[in-house]
Amino acid sequence: MENDPLAQLRDIHLPEPISWWPLAPGWWALIILCLALSIWLVSRAVQRWRANLYRRQALQKLTLLNNELSFTNDQKLVMTFEILKQAVNSAYPSQFFSSLELNAFVAFLQSSCDKPLFALLPEDLDILLYGKPSAGNNKNLIMEDVFGSSQQWLRRHYPEDKLEARSQC
Repeated sequence: MENDPLAQLRDIHLPEPISWWPLAPGWWALIILCLALSIWLVSRAVQRWRANLYRRQALQKLTLLNNELSFTNDQKLVMTFEILKQAVNSAYPSQFFSSLELNAFVAFLQSSCDKPLFALLPEDLDILLYGKPSAGNNKNLIMEDVFGSSQQWLRRHYPEDKLEARSQC
């Protein structure tokens, strides 16, 4: 009796399954590139967050001042411009815009933002801020305009490099 040749065959020897590790050099390069990019993005986000700290603090002070009922409108106006001058010192540390005369300071604020600001302010700002306190509904409209314009300026003012480029033109 002859042996069946098919019975002598064995199964095919399969290779080991392909593993995920070690990766090919191209994948390592891609992983390193993605890690470097994510570290750079996180550092830029942290840098931007820290650079805008003065904005957040000034907006918070304005909100607290606006909600404070113990101050008169005249006092709130003076304090609002104090907050704006502190923010200008932080935004433009190499320049001294906060030491400008009040009308020139308001003109600077208007020119350093892309939105129209302080539309309801009268020409006699010194009398409005430091003169004899007066009562009137006009003061409330001016206060609303000053608070709104101050918040707009804090959110949207030009960075220092764009401000310098604009002033040279």
